[in-house]
Amino acid sequence: IVGIAHMVGLSEKKFNNTVAFRSMKLIEAMPFRYAALHICYDNPNLRGPIGMLQLIANVQNRVRFRAHFGTFVECQYQLMTFGLNQDIFPIDPVGNVKPARYMEILRDRIQTEAEIEQARRNDSSRIEYPRSNDVLFGRGKAYNDFDGNILMYAHIDRYKGRYQQATSRDEKTLIAETVLLTIKESGGRFLKRSKDPMDGWVTVTDTVAREKISHCFRTRLK
Repeated sequence: IVGIAHMVGLSEKKFNNTVAFRSMKLIEAMPFRYAALHICYDNPNLRGPIGMLQLIANVQNRVRFRAHFGTFVECQYQLMTFGLNQDIFPIDPVGNVKPARYMEILRDRIQTEAEIEQARRNDSSRIEYPRSNDVLFGRGKAYNDFDGNILMYAHIDRYKGRYQQATSRDEKTLIAETVLLTIKESGGRFLKRSKDPMDGWVTVTDTVAREKISHCFRTRLK
């Protein structure tokens, strides 16, 4: 998200170092991340507080910070050099909020988010919550202690004697395939996190699942 702070006409009494610090804390508390923050102002006495805000933004939040000094029109032209068209700015030259334009932007955003959510719901490959008999890909105690993973380890322990005695790669692959089919026949799936965490989990191919089982065999035989 790109943020624009309109401070043209603001006095130093309303924006000092304390307000600058609190403003940065407010930005940190927002449920989204700012990619850039633009501040427009025309009061030279605000340079100190804005400089402090810029320092905090760059060090703590890694936000690209830009300060624009000048009249309302001058700041508009400076914003346009960053690809921010004046049409998206919901304030007129005298500082009045343009509610019609603001509501139009808000409606467009709500519609876009609704379309994204509907597309996710229509995606049959998306799995929001794993079942207790699913095997999850991942590292750490949370994955190792998941019910489906524990069940897979139990199947592996059952066959690890045969796996250790196997003399060929094909024979070991067949044993791993047996464990794979046993889990799938009981309704279990092999899942990994989607690249987008909001999309939940996705199933992996049998080849990838079989490789995981073979890896677990080797690990438990060490």
